[in-house]
Amino acid sequence: MAQTDTSQTIEHLKRFLIIRLLAVMVFIFACEAIINLIVTRIMFPVFNTLFGTEPIFTNQSAGENIILLLRMAGYLLLTGINILLPNGLAGIFSYISAGLWKNSNLLTGMSGTEQMLIFVVLFVFICLYLLPYMVGVLYYSGIVVRKMEEVREYDRRQQEAFARKRNLLLSDITHDLKTPITTVAGYVQALNDGMVEDPEKQKQYLESIRKKSLEMSELITLLFNYVKLDSEGFDLKKERINITELVLQLVAGAYTDMEEAGMIPDIDIPEEADYAEIDKMQFSRAFTNLLTNAIKHNEAGTSIKISMKKKLSYLVIKVMDSGERIDLELAQQLFDPFVMGDESRNSRGGSGLGLSVSKKVIEMHGGNLTLEQPTEEGYTKAFCIKIKQVEEKPYEYE
Repeated sequence: MAQTDTSQTIEHLKRFLIIRLLAVMVFIFACEAIINLIVTRIMFPVFNTLFGTEPIFTNQSAGENIILLLRMAGYLLLTGINILLPNGLAGIFSYISAGLWKNSNLLTGMSGTEQMLIFVVLFVFICLYLLPYMVGVLYYSGIVVRKMEEVREYDRRQQEAFARKRNLLLSDITHDLKTPITTVAGYVQALNDGMVEDPEKQKQYLESIRKKSLEMSELITLLFNYVKLDSEGFDLKKERINITELVLQLVAGAYTDMEEAGMIPDIDIPEEADYAEIDKMQFSRAFTNLLTNAIKHNEAGTSIKISMKKKLSYLVIKVMDSGERIDLELAQQLFDPFVMGDESRNSRGGSGLGLSVSKKVIEMHGGNLTLEQPTEEGYTKAFCIKIKQVEEKPYEYE
């Protein structure tokens, strides 16, 4: 899940920077066009009238005008340097400056002060043309710096949240293991001390020890699976599976448990075979967690419905029930590890890890697991798996 968050952050950052870059480029081009219009229609005609015997500037593009301005400025700069140099070097600089601007004869009759004035005017023109680029670069640089600071701050908060969740995870593991361990230790001590002499009572104690041991084993298994999904080097062993057949098999495996719990199951899965690229073992565990969750946390007489439907190129698998709705506050954190309602935790058992494991597994398959309430008529809530559908056989290119 951490890798998914990181990749989503990177993609969001890429989109943000690209969009802002395009906006800055549009701004630069628009400003450049406006400045070029003002300069060519107003400022250049005045310049031509004051300093040129013939028009020096014409209505050219911004790029052409910038090149002409740079060449003129270069010519004037080299001319000024040429005055300070000895004759040998002066000839070289004169040759170079003449190559920069062929209309150099326009300035031959001007004094040094006039040429300096022209140089200043040309410098102002160049600055005007470069102004949008400088503003754009500074603005975009500021955006990048601020965005990177936001990303660093986001990463820092994520690390702090991860540390808090890790500490909470350890605390909840301790809590959930301590209760059955204390119970088992108490029963064993009572049996060992001979405090329970009634054979029937001894059987009850032993049965309680067995159940508590199974609870601890289930919690440790879920915790192992949860940690394993985040470990480096863990990869799903995906294969092309008839997911319709797999879901039917998993529902059939839980059918007896539903009936024994007084549930009324309804299966709405088409006979047509649909396929998906999945890790059979991990997907089965994720889906079974949803079925177990529906059985454990609902009263007898609750209706349960399992459906599968196609939606565009995806398959949507729902586990619905008619039990009590989940509070909005709890629903927002339902897929976090060890998040459960206090009543459910105390009276119905469970670790609060099942839904977190299921969501993580489905997301690793490129799908999504969400809570939907309200859902279809006759049911209060549904856990929905959305996963990519594939063809029965890979397409073979001829």
